[in-house]
Amino acid sequence: MKKTALVVDDTPYIREDIKEILTDQGYEVYEAGDGLEAIEMYKKIKPVIVTMDVNMPRLHGIKAAQVIMDYDPEAKIMLCSTMITFQNYVRMGKEAGVRGFLSKPFTEEEFMEELAKLFA
Repeated sequence: MKKTALVVDDTPYIREDIKEILTDQGYEVYEAGDGLEAIEMYKKIKPVIVTMDVNMPRLHGIKAAQVIMDYDPEAKIMLCSTMITFQNYVRMGKEAGVRGFLSKPFTEEEFMEELAKLFA
């Protein structure tokens, strides 16, 4: 099975940091800069995992996650955002079907620990 990932963030250097970690883990990484692009890309590539920022232009990450989960209830989505420190965002993410939560900034070790939870 080909390991594909979709990295969704409106900040290019954040996408690049996450892409580097995932590439080192053997993932083929695709990128999206906002929630609408994320939904479109998800349907095209059907990635194994998605990392999703919360605050983005055009469509909020939690809403994008909800749309993806409605499309594919088995989707493995991890929110990566400074907003994770606010419990209401975690609650809304869980209600949308998100399985992982990581506060930015993060270390590679923290990222990998949270990523593993998507497969638990």
